[in-house]
Amino acid sequence: MKSRIGVYTVLSAASVMLLGGRFGYSQYSVELTGVNGQYSAGDLSSSTNGPEQVYTGIYYATVDGVSNTGIVCDDFNHNVTIGENWNADGINTSSLSSLNITGLEFGNGVNGQSGAVVYAEVASLVSSMFTLNNGMGTVDGESNITGTDISEAIWYITTKGGITGISANAAALVWDVETDFSSDTSAQALSYLDNLNLWILTPTDDGPQEMWAETVPEGGAALLYLMLSGLTCFGAMFLRPRLQALRHETL
Repeated sequence: MKSRIGVYTVLSAASVMLLGGRFGYSQYSVELTGVNGQYSAGDLSSSTNGPEQVYTGIYYATVDGVSNTGIVCDDFNHNVTIGENWNADGINTSSLSSLNITGLEFGNGVNGQSGAVVYAEVASLVSSMFTLNNGMGTVDGESNITGTDISEAIWYITTKGGITGISANAAALVWDVETDFSSDTSAQALSYLDNLNLWILTPTDDGPQEMWAETVPEGGAALLYLMLSGLTCFGAMFLRPRLQALRHETL
């Protein structure tokens, strides 16, 4: 009995540790390998960074050895250069919850919006970015939208105090998505994210940028979590009849 309770205790502790840390995340290596040639037309500035003219749209990276992975940046106040390498914790939007969203770069919220609402707004723009594939089209009713417009809108949403110098199209997109999600609770925003299949790669160090991707290689950390969760459930099912039996014997 002692050994069985010991296994259950260890498994429970492991699950708690995962819940309190990067629960549901996997680790990835990321190397920025290229850009698509689009860049902001004006000087973009935030309260801590700029004025800058920066590349926009879908970038390209090698993620865990898979080259030419399309990635989208959601962070204006950090810079990366082609050839730069970093480690990131990755999670699928369908796995986000109130327990783990704070592990993201903006998971604690920005400009009065909860982290869940911020990421729902960004996710809707990222989805459009990948659909346009560095081309031009209609997004949320706005015509002639480019990857540059979408990047600027994303950065405005995730930057404390916003950024200046964005295009009229970008400003329209910000208004559209903030209107779309303005009445959503965090639970509703998480439900929206649960229906998507996008990956968020959050740097483990403060320097690089947080990126989004459509697909990434399957990581090991999430698999470990599933294994531990399954074993813990098994341990709970196994232990309950034993405890019930002990109670019966004591009465």
